[in-house]
Amino acid sequence: MKSPDERGPAGSAREWLAHAESDLNLARLAKNRTGILPEQICFHAQQAAEKALKAVLLSKRIEFPLVHDIEELLEIAQQGGILFPEEVSNAGGLTPYAVEARYPGHLEEITPSDLEESVRLAEAVLRWASEIVSQ
Repeated sequence: MKSPDERGPAGSAREWLAHAESDLNLARLAKNRTGILPEQICFHAQQAAEKALKAVLLSKRIEFPLVHDIEELLEIAQQGGILFPEEVSNAGGLTPYAVEARYPGHLEEITPSDLEESVRLAEAVLRWASEIVSQ
């Protein structure tokens, strides 16, 4: 059996966007709730941005590895001729939330400002990606 890395990404660009939207909705819902760690909110924001970027790459038939590094995905997009606004290029700052946020003691304290920024960046990436995929 092949590993997911050997098989490549499955699903359509629209399915990846649906998953991105779901992650973003989880982050939005969670940020106003008590008992939910800010790391987990930022994790879902990162996942939303990552999946949205992968949806764009799929829609343009650009191959990509199954990585969590948003900066790497942005570089692949840029090399593929995809233009994106500065706000989307700033989403690389979400990358540490992909892995480090899932475990205690791996990140510095996440401030309310960090939390708001992570959700705002994910919203910007998803908005941009939705426009690209719908073209």
